[in-house]
Amino acid sequence: MRIRDVFLLEAYYDDLQVAIMDRLAQYLGKEVNEIPTDEFRMKLADDGFMLSFEEMKAAMEEMGVVANIDDQNITPKGKIPNDLAEPEGEEPLPGEEEPVDVAGMAGDQALSAVKDELPQ
Repeated sequence: MRIRDVFLLEAYYDDLQVAIMDRLAQYLGKEVNEIPTDEFRMKLADDGFMLSFEEMKAAMEEMGVVANIDDQNITPKGKIPNDLAEPEGEEPLPGEEEPVDVAGMAGDQALSAVKDELPQ
C-alpha cells in the first residue's frame, strides 16, 4: 500500500470516528438508551459514510463506544438496556442497602415541622 493510500484511509477513519461520536452525542443528549441500528446507519450515510452493518459494528467496537450492537439496536457504553434499567420486585443483594426516598423523608419532616408550629 502506498503512503498516500495509508494517509487517505487514516483520514477517512478519523472522519468516520468524528461522525460516529457526533451522532452518538445527539442521541445521548436526548436520554436515549437504545438507538435503532438502521436509523443510525442512515444518519451516517447522510454524513457521507455508506457502511454495511458489519463495517459500522467493527468501527464502533474498535472505538469502544458501544456496550452492545446488533442488527436491531445499538446500546452506547454507559447506558443500560431498557430491560435491565429498572428491575421489578427484586430483593437487594446481601450487603446492599435499601434505596432511600430522600424526597419523601424531607416532605414528611417538613409536614411534621408545620404541624408542630400550629396552635393546639
